[in-house]
Amino acid sequence: MTISEAAGAHTLRRALGLWGATAFVVTNMVGTGIFTVPAIVMSSTGNGLAALGVWAAGAGLALCGALCYAELATRMPEAGGEYHYLSRIFGNLWGFLSGWISFFVGFSAAIAAAALGATAYADTLLTGWDATQTFIPGLPITNGGAAAAGLVILLSLFHAGGVRPSGRLQTSIALLVIAAIVCFCVVGFATGNGSWSRIGEGTRVNGLWWVALLPVNFAYSGWNAAAYLAGETVNPRRNLPRALIGGTLIVGVLYILLNVLFLYALPTSEWTGNIAVGKVAAEHLFGLRGSLFVSLMITLMITGSVSSMVAAGPRVYYAMARDSVAPKILGRLGKANRAPYVALLVQAVVASLLALTGTFNTLIVYAGSALLLFAGLAVATVFKVRRDQARDVTSFRVPGYPFTPIAFIVIVAVAWIEGLRSEPLATGAALATIALGTAIYFWGKNRGWIAMNGPRRD
Repeated sequence: MTISEAAGAHTLRRALGLWGATAFVVTNMVGTGIFTVPAIVMSSTGNGLAALGVWAAGAGLALCGALCYAELATRMPEAGGEYHYLSRIFGNLWGFLSGWISFFVGFSAAIAAAALGATAYADTLLTGWDATQTFIPGLPITNGGAAAAGLVILLSLFHAGGVRPSGRLQTSIALLVIAAIVCFCVVGFATGNGSWSRIGEGTRVNGLWWVALLPVNFAYSGWNAAAYLAGETVNPRRNLPRALIGGTLIVGVLYILLNVLFLYALPTSEWTGNIAVGKVAAEHLFGLRGSLFVSLMITLMITGSVSSMVAAGPRVYYAMARDSVAPKILGRLGKANRAPYVALLVQAVVASLLALTGTFNTLIVYAGSALLLFAGLAVATVFKVRRDQARDVTSFRVPGYPFTPIAFIVIVAVAWIEGLRSEPLATGAALATIALGTAIYFWGKNRGWIAMNGPRRD
């Protein structure tokens, strides 16, 4: 083996094309959020037009973030996303905290919750199978929990086969998801079983507009998915901006379209804070059979989201291991396909254990606020990167700089302040998670388990 071959065996393989990278963004973003969060937003704003405004603002926020990440990804085209950017610019501590949040909130817990959601929706499609029944007598494990754990393990084993087949799978799922949503909306409007006047109905807009942006951000989370696989994307300077921006725009249009359909279908009196809006809207538009189609569509969407997160998360842990801020074993790659198989398996074990409990519930504001904070910090690195690499004119450059990143950071800050005031327990829990990660970082550093030096610059 030559020196170059030996070095290549320890690096990720660039085999993910534009369509595969875009598909990762679409499938990571589209999940249960769009069928549950609209009810939260409607109850927070009290008005259909205001609710659509929040979703449009969320799309704008995600697009601003995607534009900034596009520049970061082309200037630093390595695996890891926020971890890589924050480590390079702000140092190991902030990179470690980003990875810490990614592992517990952004990926493992989110994968478990989404997998449980997929089995819950599949329950309505499978006659004679009950997701809530006990799987093993004497143990608190349900059929749904066991199926969710099995789904996570199966997808993890598949993605251990390399990024090329992963990209093909996500592309297929993304095309099916887009086609299903477009079909659902077109046929739904065509039934005539709704009213366009409902879009403008509702009470006067209340003061929880900013708070509603946190769960909306959770529904839009995933717009940065392609950045995690930057180290495996072919021609990253060209393909990453297109994937990040294109995928975000596609989902933004789909989300606005779905929200208009929900408002068209449901009378104002039936909107509550916990309504399963997708299912109820389908029943209004198509009858009881419509809810079965929605269940099938949501099951597909969630499976695609689980698959995307399963593949993306281990790239963060691989990058952390490479920089000696996580166990080195997480940086091991397969000999043939150079996929981070150890990181994939570790994540699969943690997510499967969470899923097996069958009682794991996603705290949307908690997850949304934690992820939004680190996305805001990552966007802030654009200013220093632009200054340090002023001579690099070949990278993607954020349109509207510096106003685009400033707008993103300001919105994040205001949303966080409003979240702390209106939802102190959820946003406080996010701060507590960060504080715990900080303590673990310094403890590990004093023990010599975490590198004293900064991250690799190669």
